[in-house]
Amino acid sequence: MIPDSHDDLEIGYCRFRLLPLIVMAAMMTLLSASIAFAWFPYRGAGDFHLVIGYAGIAFFGLATLKLTRAMFAARGPVVFVSRYGIRDLRVADEFILWDTVLNVSACESRKQKFVVLTLSPALEQRLFATRSGQEMLAANRALGVDGIAISGNGLATEFDALLRGCTAHHYAALHPSRAEPRADGVAASRLIPGFA
Repeated sequence: MIPDSHDDLEIGYCRFRLLPLIVMAAMMTLLSASIAFAWFPYRGAGDFHLVIGYAGIAFFGLATLKLTRAMFAARGPVVFVSRYGIRDLRVADEFILWDTVLNVSACESRKQKFVVLTLSPALEQRLFATRSGQEMLAANRALGVDGIAISGNGLATEFDALLRGCTAHHYAALHPSRAEPRADGVAASRLIPGFA
């Protein structure tokens, strides 16, 4: 069934889903620190291992801080799905209208699921005009994703509910006279080859 305007989704973070990610990032930070500062005797530890250790401290340390900040700072919703469009504050502050989205689909990479929004060429060019936007687009394309990937990790809803909400609102915006999407109009899931 297509959601009405009162079925708009506002999704925030779930602390219980963020906690395992924080613990994993903290453990990787400690492992990197043990390599960089030679807390344990590693055989053949040289300059290369020091560089890897320091890079791991920087990367996983920042990830730990970002996830911890998200867990305590974000009290409100971060993903908004309405009959007009979608907005993911984790990706950008931009509100994307459904009529500029060509397709809504799902993909899976390394056991992480994403809702993929394939954007119109004009919107894609405008959104990714900045250097950070171009880097995000290049990273998504390296994973085989054509458009914006919205992750369900850490959100206070199941991925399938997020996908159904996006698909239903997108369909309702493009086909306002129809009551339900046809079977061929539903987004298909796909597994990105080589990343399973």
